[in-house]
Amino acid sequence: MFINHHPLNKYWLMCLIDRIDVETHAHATEDYDKVITALTNLLGLTVIKLIETNSLRGHYNNPIKVFKLTLRLRNCSNDNLVKSIAAKLSDDDKRILRISLDSRINGNKLYLRFDKQRLYLNTVALSDSDDVVKVIIHVNPIKLRDSNMFNILRELGLLID
Repeated sequence: MFINHHPLNKYWLMCLIDRIDVETHAHATEDYDKVITALTNLLGLTVIKLIETNSLRGHYNNPIKVFKLTLRLRNCSNDNLVKSIAAKLSDDDKRILRISLDSRINGNKLYLRFDKQRLYLNTVALSDSDDVVKVIIHVNPIKLRDSNMFNILRELGLLID
């Protein structure tokens, strides 16, 4: 029943990726334009208009800006976006991803963290630090029924043998 009501019904059935959620934080000492540059280096310029910002206060009442976006792109463009990100990842990062895959998957979701400073310099690299762009890739559950997460991620170019 959900499939019939999905806004991208005919394309959605063919697409590997349903949606992509992205989030990062910037402290008052950071240049917000550089944070936007890091996001656009990862996702492309077209996402600028989709970025939502919220203001928070940190533990010591310091201002923190949160940048978020959700991508539900038409015509399987999310697949192409993930393939583009994968093409920018080093083989070492793809090996790390493969080794740590069990801790990065929950259901149909893949959790990735990219180094925000390196993204600003237009280098896509995984990171486990705090200064990251968090990405959640939601695999299309219909595709997941026909395959498995490992095969789908390999098809998208995120994993190497």
